[in-house]
Amino acid sequence: MKKTLYVWTILACAAVMTVWADAQPAPLFNGKDLTGWSPIGGGKWSVENGEIVGRTGDGEYGWLLTEKEYANFVLEFDVKTGDKGNSGVQIRSHVIDDEMHGYQVEIDPTVGMHSGGVYEEKGRGWLAQPTADGEKAWKPGEWNHYRIEAVEDFFRTFVNGEQIAEFHDDNARLGLIALQVHSGKNPPVLVHFKNITITDFGLGEGWTPLFDGKTLDGWDKIGEEEWRVDDGAIVGKALTERYGYLATTKTFKNLEIALAYKAESKGNSGLFYHSTFKGVDVSGVQCEIDPTPGQHTGGLYESAGRGWLIQPNELSEKLVKPLGQWNTIILKVNGKHIQTWVNGLKAVDYINETPKYFDGVAALQLHAGGDGGIRFKDIEYRDPNR
Repeated sequence: MKKTLYVWTILACAAVMTVWADAQPAPLFNGKDLTGWSPIGGGKWSVENGEIVGRTGDGEYGWLLTEKEYANFVLEFDVKTGDKGNSGVQIRSHVIDDEMHGYQVEIDPTVGMHSGGVYEEKGRGWLAQPTADGEKAWKPGEWNHYRIEAVEDFFRTFVNGEQIAEFHDDNARLGLIALQVHSGKNPPVLVHFKNITITDFGLGEGWTPLFDGKTLDGWDKIGEEEWRVDDGAIVGKALTERYGYLATTKTFKNLEIALAYKAESKGNSGLFYHSTFKGVDVSGVQCEIDPTPGQHTGGLYESAGRGWLIQPNELSEKLVKPLGQWNTIILKVNGKHIQTWVNGLKAVDYINETPKYFDGVAALQLHAGGDGGIRFKDIEYRDPNR
């Protein structure tokens, strides 16, 4: 077991180093104002002497969120706290029902209170705590340097150069970064952040475009519905009451597909894999896409087979953005193991013990009924066993 873990650690570190090669750190805070950040909750946030300062407000949790979401990155910053009062930094996180969900890297002014450890807010609790030596890395009353690495499912944290946490987890692939002021008024929180930089690796390595942003080369229209390219996106529009599809000319066994979609009408859609067609009749599995939150986007439905294989979890259902807003889907098919992520959060983790389909094209769908209207962009794929 130890040998296996050691090998995985080496491979993960090698992957990080490969992705690092072409990326450079950039400021996440301009040192002057909170441009690019938005506050929610009960904390008070200000910029003083080139630092972001968080203070206790009404006693509720307070968060300062990046306006942009990040997938794979190295985040570095310096932090100094008051004598008491807890803080932290969220990564790949989401606000659902006005509550923060996701990975939190701990910041606490007291030595031995797990600074640099990783806690899943509104989730599974502690995912990684410091070793006895790691607990000693925090310097009370001084500036402390943090380094947070998140690449694919591999995470590492460092405090003042001391490695604190290292683990694998794939519950979130994309999300916000947020600074925290902990709840409670006694003791009050005072926390300073400066020199915040991020090296952004985007979606990661190994991706190949399935859509060139200009033409439908590499795709076949199936049915009578309209498929065209507009402003860097594939636009599907229902013209009849029947189903319509846009299928890849390439077939896949194992694959990972990422895309963004925006529903422009109330009609249903989907992302198919392992699919074959006879006219507009399809045999395959669909990753559901629906413009209405709560209608199982990210779930798996087997056409010409068993119907629903699995529906998404409750949190991911709530994360779907409504009509007229962009959403992201990641679909990963690796043998019998199928996973989906909706707007960065895992929706489905399913083992198909009796798969009916093993190979076929991928396809975008316009559902029957005549009310389909949807845009797709940033469509990429890669081999999950790369």
